[in-house]
Amino acid sequence: MVRINGFNVQRVLFDPGSSADIIYGDAFDQLGLTDKDLESYTGTLVGFSGKQVQVRSYEDLFTVFGVGESAELLRIRYLVLQVVAAYNVIIGRNTLNRLCAVISRAHLAVKYPLICGKVGKIAVDQRGAKECYNNCLSLYGKKGVNDGHRCREIEVSEGGWKQPAA
Repeated sequence: MVRINGFNVQRVLFDPGSSADIIYGDAFDQLGLTDKDLESYTGTLVGFSGKQVQVRSYEDLFTVFGVGESAELLRIRYLVLQVVAAYNVIIGRNTLNRLCAVISRAHLAVKYPLICGKVGKIAVDQRGAKECYNNCLSLYGKKGVNDGHRCREIEVSEGGWKQPAA
């Protein structure tokens, strides 16, 4: 589980090839944040296809990886993009390095060391991931599909977690 701003966030991509941590506009809005929370940013991102994407702005948000004893809290600077994507959030290599994370794509899991000497783990529901992937493929290239696929959007947390003071 990944929690941002007190919300459980689904569809998070851990991407060691990305130089930035990204949150997409729809997800940003669903987290209860507004444009007045944003810091201005002038610049663009260039994707692996060479296409440039305008950055809306950025926001520093507390992000919790894992649950219970395997939870790890980091403050992450997310670039906010106003584009439709298959993911809500991309966690890039800088954050993965800070987390000391090891990614297993074959197992759809991320492991990271904890201060107590144990290992934290985030694993994906593989059946749900496969279903989401297949649904995304079925929409690929269809005309009139402008909003992208919505698969298990952000869920409101059940409380109990408080955001630390800045």
